[in-house]
Amino acid sequence: MTNANHFGFMPGNDAEQNALALQKAVDMGGEIRVCQPGIYDISEPIEIGDDTTLIFEDGVTIRRQESRTGKNGNAFINKGAFSHTRNYNIKLIGLKLICNDVESEGFGITSRYVGLRAQVAFIYITNLEVRNYECTGLLAKDMGIQLGAFENVLLEDLYITGNKDGIHLGWGKNFVIRRARLCTYDDPIALNAYDYSVSNTHVGWIENGLIEDCYDLNAESTTGYFCRLLGGAWSNWYEGMLVHHSDTVVHNGRIYRVVMNPTDSKLYPSFTPPTHEMGVQVYDGINWVCTQEATFCDTGCRNITFRNIHLQKKRGTAFGIDLDMGSYVRSYYPGSHPIPQENLTFENIFVENELIHLIYANYPVQNISLRNVHLGNSDIHFTSYPAEAIEYPEIRVQVANVPGYEEKITVSGRCSVDVSAENKHCE
Repeated sequence: MTNANHFGFMPGNDAEQNALALQKAVDMGGEIRVCQPGIYDISEPIEIGDDTTLIFEDGVTIRRQESRTGKNGNAFINKGAFSHTRNYNIKLIGLKLICNDVESEGFGITSRYVGLRAQVAFIYITNLEVRNYECTGLLAKDMGIQLGAFENVLLEDLYITGNKDGIHLGWGKNFVIRRARLCTYDDPIALNAYDYSVSNTHVGWIENGLIEDCYDLNAESTTGYFCRLLGGAWSNWYEGMLVHHSDTVVHNGRIYRVVMNPTDSKLYPSFTPPTHEMGVQVYDGINWVCTQEATFCDTGCRNITFRNIHLQKKRGTAFGIDLDMGSYVRSYYPGSHPIPQENLTFENIFVENELIHLIYANYPVQNISLRNVHLGNSDIHFTSYPAEAIEYPEIRVQVANVPGYEEKITVSGRCSVDVSAENKHCE
């Protein structure tokens, strides 16, 4: 065991010196502990490598300070994120983080890594545990924790407050989010398999997840959903195609995305295919970011279970299964074919405030299971986006112990639903 205090990481020390001291301790690998109680200022990101467990004992608080270089990074991140090198076996335990009006520098193509915007981030990570994490004071840009290109993740005992997403997941599989208390202006939980090009480092399916014992804490104002499930579809690049901010293409075995001004909704003709292997390059006046090596053209969420969820905030919608078409993103490129998001289970869901829609879906979806769901005054509504090229298969919904479901499951547009009741009084 390594004691970070022995490296000069101490309460009251200079923020830059503290960051350097903690980084030296973390570079030792193995188990690193911060033992002495107090408030520790840091001004530089702490990069965590393979086979490392970083533990903050009770009474230890980390407080961010502005970097003297003026280039604030993430507070904590894995070493391989920027080099696209996978890290393995990292544990971050007991972190109490005060954002202190500090968030990562840049936005869009001015950022070090397009789409990376979080206080705590792990990109290209396998076997990760984040437990007993508190993050307070998120500003408008950075998420509390962001994951991308991940596999085998446990996020447990979390408390996150502020303005941006609490927990933001991109492409990855096999995850558990457990015992999270969340009070954020934007989405507390975002399963954004497809998102703005400046909000996701990767695109791809989010699958095989369990989200349980979580609270959407009450607040006076909010936006978004308790949990947003975003999907998308795109095409191979072709000469003369018109692209929009956040559009996606496949070319030469890689996925590329457009990063332009999102506020003008402008379409840009593309005549030169993007071919670079990393970062951002300009072709025909279009900024293209290379996100990953891949050839698939669709994404969404599947095999996700929500269990023991307490919805205490007044909202329009708790769970949004979204097809997003706006100035910041087009969920599908015209003529592409979105694959339905599927196998979504909602079990022991408690509506504890005013809520219009428990679930609202305008994206193709299949196979939804509702078990022990207390709808209150909310409903479940399935609708379609007005684009004939998008196919909406019949939605199979299984219900068990969902009082009033007969009147509360509604459809519009080109959607149809087949509802079957397993047992109206199942315990």
